[in-house]
Amino acid sequence: MASNAFEEWATVPRIYIENVRGRDPAYEVTADAVLRNLHPVCKPAAVTCRFSDDRDLDAFRQAEILIAGRLDTAFIANEAHSVKIIQCTSAGVEDYAPFDWLGPTTTLTNASGVHAEKVGEFALMAALMLHSGVPAIATNQRRHLWKRQLGGMASGSRVLIYGVGALGGAVAERLQAVGFHVVGIRRNGQAHTAVDRMTTPDKFHQELSRTDILVLACPLTPETRGLVGGIELSMLPSGASLLNIARAGVLDHRALALSLESGRLSGAILDVFEQEPLPENSELWDVPNLMIFPHVSADAPIGYVDRCLAILAENLKRAKAGQSLRNVVDPLRGY
Repeated sequence: MASNAFEEWATVPRIYIENVRGRDPAYEVTADAVLRNLHPVCKPAAVTCRFSDDRDLDAFRQAEILIAGRLDTAFIANEAHSVKIIQCTSAGVEDYAPFDWLGPTTTLTNASGVHAEKVGEFALMAALMLHSGVPAIATNQRRHLWKRQLGGMASGSRVLIYGVGALGGAVAERLQAVGFHVVGIRRNGQAHTAVDRMTTPDKFHQELSRTDILVLACPLTPETRGLVGGIELSMLPSGASLLNIARAGVLDHRALALSLESGRLSGAILDVFEQEPLPENSELWDVPNLMIFPHVSADAPIGYVDRCLAILAENLKRAKAGQSLRNVVDPLRGY
């Protein structure tokens, strides 16, 4: 997006906010929140705040900025011809691929990074639980079984993080701080201060045999869908464990269940599922040494909206200065 074209409307934009009725109020974007967060960088000509089932079509068509948690891509393609920036208040945008619905002058930005601190805390808790065998302890409790199991210190235990972006980087920082030996995998192989050794996706299988805890923190793309199946799980050392805070599609749940039932893996913690809420009849509920979290690893509701709007505010400043925008979704990569 050329900066001079951007500056023509950036100082007095028309903004449309679309919320989803029934969503947790902590994630509802209000006009007051938008005005408060954008006040230092622009003076909106109009701010319209509606629910997706009660749209103001005229305002939607005139809007130059769209703020939404869920994107109705067909509706946007047909009606949002004036929109220059779509600020999605969710980090994951895989449900909106392919991105051929985006207009040629429209930039899609996501909320990547706003979850990082919370995810880091959750992953630290989960990694320590896996290291200490807590999933097995919970399973024994349900069976009324007293079975002591002693473990060593976390220091030196080997963690492999697949996906060292904003979330994976935050996870690495927390785990390294308590002594875990952290190996990371990222597409460009670029070093990270909290990763003891970084490598690339083509080396994934080679790293599995040296991994005590596998942490999945990558976006869901065609390249990562089905990333971990029976073959990959069999490459982990006996007694290894797994944490998935990425997307359900990166992991074969049936293969994971078999690995846990056989006792080859010592435990697993899942926070993401193909269908949410997880159906009552899902086999996962009763898999031994598996702990299920109801997709709570990332969201810290207090201040969430403000953190999302801070991305938009910064992008308005960046565009006026002729700088590249942050959090831009690359249609080719899918995130």
